[in-house]
Amino acid sequence: MNIVYLKIEVKRAWKRLGQLYAGAALLFLLAGVLVLLADRMLYGESVVGRVPVGVAVSGEDVLAKKAVQMLGSLDSVKSVCDFEYMDREAGLKALKKGELYAVLETPEQFVQDIMNGKNTPVTVWLDGERGIEAKLFRELTEAGALTLRAGQAGIYAGNELHRLYGLEGLIGQFEKDLNQDYMDYSLERSIYFRHQKVGATGEVSVLEFYEMSAFVLFLFLAAIPVSGYLLPWKRVMVQKLRAAGVGAGCQIFARITGMGMLLLAGSFPVIWILVFTEQLSWSMILAAVWPLSCVAAASVIVLLYQIGGSLLGGIMLLFFVVAGQHFLAGGILPLVFLPQSLQTIGQYFPSAILMDTMKMAVSETWDTGKLTACLGMIIGAWLGGVAAERGRR
Repeated sequence: MNIVYLKIEVKRAWKRLGQLYAGAALLFLLAGVLVLLADRMLYGESVVGRVPVGVAVSGEDVLAKKAVQMLGSLDSVKSVCDFEYMDREAGLKALKKGELYAVLETPEQFVQDIMNGKNTPVTVWLDGERGIEAKLFRELTEAGALTLRAGQAGIYAGNELHRLYGLEGLIGQFEKDLNQDYMDYSLERSIYFRHQKVGATGEVSVLEFYEMSAFVLFLFLAAIPVSGYLLPWKRVMVQKLRAAGVGAGCQIFARITGMGMLLLAGSFPVIWILVFTEQLSWSMILAAVWPLSCVAAASVIVLLYQIGGSLLGGIMLLFFVVAGQHFLAGGILPLVFLPQSLQTIGQYFPSAILMDTMKMAVSETWDTGKLTACLGMIIGAWLGGVAAERGRR
């Protein structure tokens, strides 16, 4: 009877295929717009604005002001930051009003202390609630501090080595040569990018990242046109199934199977287009992770409709939960741009797991950890659906 019921659910699902394709047409348009605008949205000129930074320098310390002006002339700094010179009180007041993203206060005798090895720190006030620009400036300051720290460590180590071998007279020339090397490396920031290009989307390109994001979003939202198939059974039908020996576990399993086959058939045109345009290579990995992703998405969809309990409740719950978790999972804006707390938990959301699963097909590399996470999500959603069905009864 369980096998007969499974066949009935699959047959019911296939009868909804026309509705799925009709609703998929609009989703194709939305996904296409997302992919086409992806590169400009993430790396376009309007993504990160200018970062106004206040600088408080003692009026008598001419060298410190020259040092800050030299810092502001670096390509990697002047392309993002605008330095405004003011006193400390005015700077903190402007920071509190939101007119500045950060305030730097250079101590007296700043340059002389650097030359003497005293290492007097520059005080930096940051506004952590100003979005990407503030985060970018924080990264710039921390990167500069790490570069300076590495340079000082090299000089201290070299000085100690000269003393150990009784070569104190050569320390002055050694420091001059090493300082010159460090300054040449630090000031020419562009050489960093000839060594390694850092992307917000990791090992995949921006286009591939948003293609995966759009595909995952399509899998979830494609269930809306066939919502009638996902409604929980009425009480009479439940009683008949129970009398026939078909329990809640089998019912949820059959519903996930039927929905998974619908998503597999509905997403076939998407996969075919990607393979035909050579944006995705057909491989054994794709043949495995594509159906697995469809089943995983189906399991989450069935769980949400079981919790919703009605047509309107299921649709509303599906839309809001999927939209919210997709953003938090880094599907709209990559996780690197989100707060650290969201980066930690975002990787466990369904969209992140499904994108990681499809990433195996893009990179053509097996990853047992990602496969395990996807299988775990299917089992967890099935158990949750069973619990929701029993609780509803």
